[in-house]
Amino acid sequence: MQLTVLRWAPLAAAALATCASAHESMPRPESHAPAGVMADHTHAKGEVMTGYRYLRTSYSDTYYGSDTVEAADLAAAGYSMMATGMTMEMIMLDIMYAPTDNLTLMLMPMYMRMDMEMGMTGMDGQGHHNMDGMDEMPGHGTHDMHHSHGTSGWGDTNVSALYNWTNNPNHQFITTLGLNLPTGKVDIKNPDGTFVHYGMQIGSGTYDLTPSATYTGTAGIVSWGAQGSAVIRLEDENDSGYALGDKYAATAWGALRLVDWLSLSARVEWSDQDAISGHYNGPHNHSSPADIQANYGGEFLDAGIGINTVVTGGDFAGVRLGVEWMTRVEEDYNGYQLGLDDGVNVSLSYAF
Repeated sequence: MQLTVLRWAPLAAAALATCASAHESMPRPESHAPAGVMADHTHAKGEVMTGYRYLRTSYSDTYYGSDTVEAADLAAAGYSMMATGMTMEMIMLDIMYAPTDNLTLMLMPMYMRMDMEMGMTGMDGQGHHNMDGMDEMPGHGTHDMHHSHGTSGWGDTNVSALYNWTNNPNHQFITTLGLNLPTGKVDIKNPDGTFVHYGMQIGSGTYDLTPSATYTGTAGIVSWGAQGSAVIRLEDENDSGYALGDKYAATAWGALRLVDWLSLSARVEWSDQDAISGHYNGPHNHSSPADIQANYGGEFLDAGIGINTVVTGGDFAGVRLGVEWMTRVEEDYNGYQLGLDDGVNVSLSYAF
């Protein structure tokens, strides 16, 4: 009996290794990247994954390059209005299907909502003062000089193909070739018929190439990964006359499994985006920094922490939930821009 077991042991080990490379027998929370990273894993042949992703970011202080500025600085630069705060929310459906063990196809439609608070920089160049929710301009009595506006709707849709070049469950190398389809609006206008700020449009309006390369590794309860990615505009302008800048990013992370169903992660991300090129081809304002193409893009370094959870047994085995908080640690904005405070990424998925 012992000889029979020993004879079959190598074959059993090989079979288990093959199965592990295609599908986890015991789901591990750290086998997926932090919630803010996409295109980080593939699936076994015939497997389908449905997922929901949510991103919320908030912005407050105004920057010029790496320095914060006040309303008086914007007034001196010729701006009569300034953004005092902004929130952006993005909801994405993450649908994946694997026709082979190495190739996974992904479809990701998204819905966006943005809300911005605006105020006057001040006729005297000294800004404005808030008293019980009202703004008082020196010498002009008390007036409400704040206003808010928002946009929302379906954004661009991403279609991608992910290819896993290894069959090793401990080390994976995945390349992704994706395309953003311009399904989001770029012609949203204010009540007076002028275009909204460039950054308040819902889509890019151009076909955008979205390649990436991802490496992930694991050893026991520790895992790590790195990814380089880009968004490359394939057209010089959209139907409204402009094009968003190309974006390049690199991120790295590490994760530690605390218990069978929970892991803790830390991540850093560097990104660099060009300013907007072109110009609105219809009526638009030039009163605030957000109306000027040069005031977009820059070079940034963000850092964050997160948790990944997975149901390891029962009827809901394989259901994953990830939450990640990110904040900006270094910035060099192009021109005058609202600075990022922080953001929250949430990812919920199930593969079957």
